[in-house]
Amino acid sequence: MEIGARARRNPLHQTRFFQPRRPAYWLYLVVVAATGAVSIAEQSFFRRLSAGGWALSWALLVLYALPVLLLVYVLDLYEREPLAVVVAALVWGAVAATTLAAVANAGWGLLVARVTDPDFAARWTAALTAPIVEETLKGLGVVLIYLIVRDELDDVMDGFVYGAVCGLGFAVVEDVFYFMSVFGGQPGGVLRGFLVRVVASGLYSHVLYTGLVGMGIGYVVSRRTEASRARRVAVCAGLCALAVLGHFLWDSPVLDLFPTGPLTAGSFVVAVVAAAVKGLPLLIVVVVAIRLARRRERGWLDSALSTEVGGEGISADEMRVLRDPRSRRVARRDMRRRAGARAASLLRRLQREQVNLAMIRSRVAAADDPALLRQRAYCRSLRDALQAIPGAAPADIGAPSGG
Repeated sequence: MEIGARARRNPLHQTRFFQPRRPAYWLYLVVVAATGAVSIAEQSFFRRLSAGGWALSWALLVLYALPVLLLVYVLDLYEREPLAVVVAALVWGAVAATTLAAVANAGWGLLVARVTDPDFAARWTAALTAPIVEETLKGLGVVLIYLIVRDELDDVMDGFVYGAVCGLGFAVVEDVFYFMSVFGGQPGGVLRGFLVRVVASGLYSHVLYTGLVGMGIGYVVSRRTEASRARRVAVCAGLCALAVLGHFLWDSPVLDLFPTGPLTAGSFVVAVVAAAVKGLPLLIVVVVAIRLARRRERGWLDSALSTEVGGEGISADEMRVLRDPRSRRVARRDMRRRAGARAASLLRRLQREQVNLAMIRSRVAAADDPALLRQRAYCRSLRDALQAIPGAAPADIGAPSGG
């Protein structure tokens, strides 16, 4: 087998977003195209309003969004989601969800204004409308992603990744709107808006809300053999309700300690404290949920590879390294130091294909399934190629003890 060729696509996964045979794919394209025209018109208006402020808004938000996107992307310990699908989730949040939410929020806001007094409407409309409307629309994006590439959403962490990325896209476009409309659109106002909405509170927003919604959807679609339909729906409903509650508390006047008036150094510190009071509890809940999901991922890896350790595909030493993300990074760094960049790249590929080995093993019934045999042989060929590089053999990739 040619080791220099691009790593093979896992035959059990749909790694391409292009799925013309799935109706959900065309629904996604139609909705994004229709809402995209509206979104482009809005951005063109903002650019005409203040070209400098508009450009600064996007520059600041890209600088914020890229590290968050990377952090969310690497949270999945073993199986990185296809970039095309991640981008599709980002686009849904940035284009479709924001445009549809603007229309829906305005409609429900008018209803609240008609049935309540002006003071109540001014203080509570956002909290009573935005959480349900926006989390529903962003969650719909995660559902469409699942319907398009079903095998890619096979765990709770996958749901978190797609939901959080969708929420990130929503947050970026929403912040541009606030910078240009609420904060005046001029560079000075944009900077003030960035400090208040992103620096002080950017971590406690749509990324976490829709990440929870995505985890709920991931639980429903990935636990069919482990939990009853009633339990899966109940867990999903609970996670979605928690996301809506966190969003509601953020938008409501409850515990509203945010300062009013001109932004000063003191008021900025107060804004940070206010953001912590409103958002820290939800952040703690999300962190706990992620830790539990990652523990489950590690348990899945151990179970899937329990009969493979010591065989052709993975040795005991390789398994010890593979199950711990920090150990994998240390092993690759040590390999680069001792044997060079090509050896480190081969080790990374071997680790990735051993995770694919676990995925295949967990999806086939027979130990001699052709797909499983091919994957074992592929892992062995990667190991042989790696050990042929001078200086690489002493690494923690020793030959398997049997097979």
